[in-house]
Amino acid sequence: MLQNCMIVLALVMLWLPSATAAVGSNSPTEKPRRGGTLHLAYTLDWRSLDPAIAFDTESAPLQKLLFRGLIDFDDGVKLVPDQASDWNISADGKTYTFHLRAGVRFSNGREVVADDYLFSIERLLDPKTGAGTQTYFLDILGAREFRDGEAAYVSGLKAPDRRTFIIELKEPKFTFRYVLAMAAGGVLPRDVVKQYGNDFQYHLTGTGPYRVAEWRRGVHYRLERNPYYSGSDGNVDAVEIMIGGDPTLHAMMLERGELDRSAATHADVVRFERDPLLRPLLQYIGTASTDYFFMNTEIKPFDDVRVRRAVCHAVNVDRLIKLNRGFGVAARGIVPPSMPWSNPGLQGYEYDPAKARQLLQEAGYSNGFKTELWHQTNSPIFGPLAAGVQQDLKQVGIQAELHAVGGEVFIVKSGTRHQIPCGVTGWFEDYPDPSDFLDVLFSGQRITDSDCNNLAFYNNPFVNGLLSQANEVMDVRRRTQLFQDVEKRIMLDAPWAPILHEQMPRLNSRRLRGTGPHPVWLWRYERFWLTE
Repeated sequence: MLQNCMIVLALVMLWLPSATAAVGSNSPTEKPRRGGTLHLAYTLDWRSLDPAIAFDTESAPLQKLLFRGLIDFDDGVKLVPDQASDWNISADGKTYTFHLRAGVRFSNGREVVADDYLFSIERLLDPKTGAGTQTYFLDILGAREFRDGEAAYVSGLKAPDRRTFIIELKEPKFTFRYVLAMAAGGVLPRDVVKQYGNDFQYHLTGTGPYRVAEWRRGVHYRLERNPYYSGSDGNVDAVEIMIGGDPTLHAMMLERGELDRSAATHADVVRFERDPLLRPLLQYIGTASTDYFFMNTEIKPFDDVRVRRAVCHAVNVDRLIKLNRGFGVAARGIVPPSMPWSNPGLQGYEYDPAKARQLLQEAGYSNGFKTELWHQTNSPIFGPLAAGVQQDLKQVGIQAELHAVGGEVFIVKSGTRHQIPCGVTGWFEDYPDPSDFLDVLFSGQRITDSDCNNLAFYNNPFVNGLLSQANEVMDVRRRTQLFQDVEKRIMLDAPWAPILHEQMPRLNSRRLRGTGPHPVWLWRYERFWLTE
């Protein structure tokens, strides 16, 4: 019962920053209308829409158009069956049993069977796939042995008949139910993936409401209805996605009626806020996210905790919030406040350049040092934040050369060992639990040589032990206490300098409806609809 109360609290808190009304918000008197073409634009193409490979905020809502899995979140954070007719967890918390809904078909017409789910998870665990979500599924019995080439199959995955799929875990894991609701849990057709191999990303075949009709990489996508989809969502007939241009151009296109949805630069936000005719088109999406400056603890000089603490004291968070024009809340810790979370004993780092210089001197860097500071170009936020951090570091003698790269390059480089010394990026929740930040991003047991989410490559045996305990505990109060202790210790070790929790400005056309925010997916394109 306490867990349910905390989940509701998370939902309420997450929606509070997003209360600004927008043209695209639902009205109680309006009913969704089917038909029309939704027009979207992105500045850069994404790494892939293959749910095993894609692992970024921008592509996640698009993946939901093409792929579906066993369970999903409802309009809030309650788990509900999706393409499973029912599911249950054994009394010991280790065995998940799913019965597949009849009539579910891939976009090529073939019926989904339990073996497709078994194959999809084994593909995630195969190192050749390069799945950034691989570590989430390592709790399955036999998953590590399969990944390491010590077993030919995952012993904890079973498909005893066409409609029954069973997953057995090594130990009970409270959050594994959330893992299955992630986009990575989408089912793929074994035969199509086997046929195309690594080229599957050019032949995407899923069970979502849409299918890829046209695709010119870096230029254009067109999604059309999946004729075999049996769900109730998917309001528009087609989705046209333009790749290229910048957010300023996209905002102009939206004003001219050529786009229905776009991101907004700081300049766009100011312009739309000041114009009474444009203001209703602006929407703020509150996020369960943390933007941060990470330091690779395996690369000198960031292997020295005194250097990392010095950086934390050097970063002026309040000034960085102003650089972001206030579209965010200052981060004093790791887990965002929109989660069901409080950590009263947590000690952050006050802005104190003198203390930073003292710590650098103690570490043997009286004259500072030089480093490379990496960030992504496909975000209107990370560039200004990186430049702001660069200025703060310069004040204490650290010369940081900025390296701006596309999102795909950043994901590959930052997740590979011994590549990037430090950088600015952000993390959005995958599921509503503090472990999604503390375990996924800081567990030394999840470090891999590539496709690693622990960008600091932080590995503290004491923290690893606490995380292991917390992951196996089913009592909410005890789990919360353990995670609070974990966050305190991580902050003491300072692999990150937390910066802010974002509010994302978005622009909606006058004809767009159904854009209410979602606490996990941010928004659901398949529920957008267009007025006549």
